[in-house]
Amino acid sequence: MFELQPLLLSRGQAQEWTSNGGARGLAISIVFTILATIFVCARLYTRVSIMKRMEANDCMILFALANSFIFMGFFIVEAISGMGMHEAEIPPHILTRQMKAFWITIPFYNAALVSAKASILMQYFRVFPTKRMRVICWIMLTFVALFGLWAVLSAFLNCIPVAKFWNPTIPGYCLDKEALWFSNAGLHITTDLIILAIPIPALLSLDLPRRQKMALFGIFALGGFVCITSVIRLLALKKISGSTDPTYDNVGAAIWSAIECNTGIICACLPTLRPLISHFLPHILSTFSNGSRSEGTVPLSQERAPTYWNGMATISSTIGAPCDEVEYDDDEADVAGGIPLGPTGGSKMASFKESLRGSRRRGRESKATASSSSASSSLPPSPSKQDCDQV
Repeated sequence: MFELQPLLLSRGQAQEWTSNGGARGLAISIVFTILATIFVCARLYTRVSIMKRMEANDCMILFALANSFIFMGFFIVEAISGMGMHEAEIPPHILTRQMKAFWITIPFYNAALVSAKASILMQYFRVFPTKRMRVICWIMLTFVALFGLWAVLSAFLNCIPVAKFWNPTIPGYCLDKEALWFSNAGLHITTDLIILAIPIPALLSLDLPRRQKMALFGIFALGGFVCITSVIRLLALKKISGSTDPTYDNVGAAIWSAIECNTGIICACLPTLRPLISHFLPHILSTFSNGSRSEGTVPLSQERAPTYWNGMATISSTIGAPCDEVEYDDDEADVAGGIPLGPTGGSKMASFKESLRGSRRRGRESKATASSSSASSSLPPSPSKQDCDQV
């Protein structure tokens, strides 16, 4: 049975069984976990102190960070238990300790990644509130949840009994590790690509100044870095899957696993930080507005129908839901996730909703004018004063 106590080492033992590769992996894991923590703290500060509201996607990213911390904790045990050393050089009890830590890092790695994906999809509900986009997000969220459940359970129950994972001599049964790792890694990459592609049609149709559009694309494009790390990790898994010395060859896969789950958390936090930047560094956002004015575009802060309105109308036609079907609550003035769909200052969603009401009102007035014009044209012309005199 799995016990936590055998995983604990004295300081002298930890130094003795820490290789150069293990120390390098340990440093990288700690650095990226700290970075993820900083971004999550910045996100929570934005939500609590500036936006005055926490949402479900914020709780999900907290859950992802908690799993990342657990992953890092057992990664440390793995690193100080001979990871990066040749298996022949490691005593059996140290090797068992390393394999136990390796076994328990896998489900928490998967849980951290899946939670970050779910947080991003939940943000999409607020950023792109059309009916078809909601259906797409619900389908993806359901798939990610089911895949995450499978990835976590299959990692915990890779072997029956579980002790067979670190002690192959025990009678029992294990899943094909190579097939399991590659299939799960492939699904992680596939879901990353789909989540990255979901907002592209909406972003392409936005009628924003060029610099703001480039900044918006840049934020979403950073999610592609998670895909890159997933592919690199997959290559590292290929190396370890066919290795005759897994303790020595596992360093690359372990490092890229730590990078992948933490960059996923960071990318999920980036779109939510715009209110924080505008609060403390307003000159950065004003640079985009000033640059757009110099290019001859209409400033987004003008009171007349904003330039992004055409883009939002195009989004609705692209995704399939007309703008009249989009429902907004009065408390959504903060804009989901801080994505800059509206004016750079003040209540962005409030301005957007006002332009939406104005567009509907102008549409009704146009229909009324057209109806009255057609009705008057169908009537016979009234006799003129000259005709009456002639009669």
